[in-house]
Amino acid sequence: MAELASRQRIHVFTDGDGPPEPEISRVDGLWRVDVPTGSVGDVALPGRTAIRGFPGELMSGTDHDADAAPYRPEWLDLFYVPRVLPSRRRKPIKPLDGGALQPRWVIGPDNRQELNETSWPWGCVGKIFTSAGMAGSGALVGDRVLLTAGHVVPWGDVSAGNWWMRFVPAYYNGKSLHGAGVQSYVSDVRGFDPDLAGGATAAYDRAVCRLYEPLGGPLGYFGLGHYTPAWNGQRWWMNMGYPGNMWFLGASFESGISINAAYSDINGGIECHHYGDVTPGNSGGPMFAFFGADNPRIIAVQSSDSADGEMVNYAAGGPGLVDYVIWARQNWP
Repeated sequence: MAELASRQRIHVFTDGDGPPEPEISRVDGLWRVDVPTGSVGDVALPGRTAIRGFPGELMSGTDHDADAAPYRPEWLDLFYVPRVLPSRRRKPIKPLDGGALQPRWVIGPDNRQELNETSWPWGCVGKIFTSAGMAGSGALVGDRVLLTAGHVVPWGDVSAGNWWMRFVPAYYNGKSLHGAGVQSYVSDVRGFDPDLAGGATAAYDRAVCRLYEPLGGPLGYFGLGHYTPAWNGQRWWMNMGYPGNMWFLGASFESGISINAAYSDINGGIECHHYGDVTPGNSGGPMFAFFGADNPRIIAVQSSDSADGEMVNYAAGGPGLVDYVIWARQNWP
């Protein structure tokens, strides 16, 4: 952790097999490092494998009795309530009729707050950047395992054979609060692609990612739990993520969220309908609660919103989500 926090690593493609020859110079009191990138120009660590699955694929190959428990390192403080920042909310834009415009998917007043937090488990949530130019949210759920929404994965770039994903835990204003170099690229992905034919359902909008750097060892990770419809209407749930094009420099946080409906099928997916406040960029962020002391469990990941005019948001949960994480922990050391 100390080494990651004190260094910033870059990965570049070069022309030929030889290493690049960086140039170091002094500019306005700062050190400048110029690294030639070759004709490709990308500065990223590409992923290796990305497998698009269908609902139920892992249901028969996973130990259903395994407990996807959380883990907290002894060196990290545990806070049951995170420290929030004062709001820097911008004034809403006004249309010609004099009303007020609000971002889509926000139900009533926006109840999200901004975090500046490194304690456990809040510091296990981070921002994801991808080769497709998109950004999303995700959470550590294993030593090398990251959980996010399936549509955050740049499947189009995967098909083209050149893709990458970068995860920055506790992201705030350009870097991690854990240290400038605390981040990891994704080496492997296994998930459900909502864009596959016949597969556009929020119940399965999930993906697990293997990280090149085992960030979950020093930072800890969430556990997973099964959502039951008997909990419908209970305001127990919290959500974190990284909404774009808003006032947040860090993660958004909202508590007291209720799931008002949950629909399931035989393939292990549960579509959770909730009225939490989310906007683009929150996708992949965890919906979770504490199930007793030292026991935060994710029961769903933020997926999407209703496109038919109904003001409701969707999160993907169910035993299939838990199976994905158990499989990843067992197969991605």
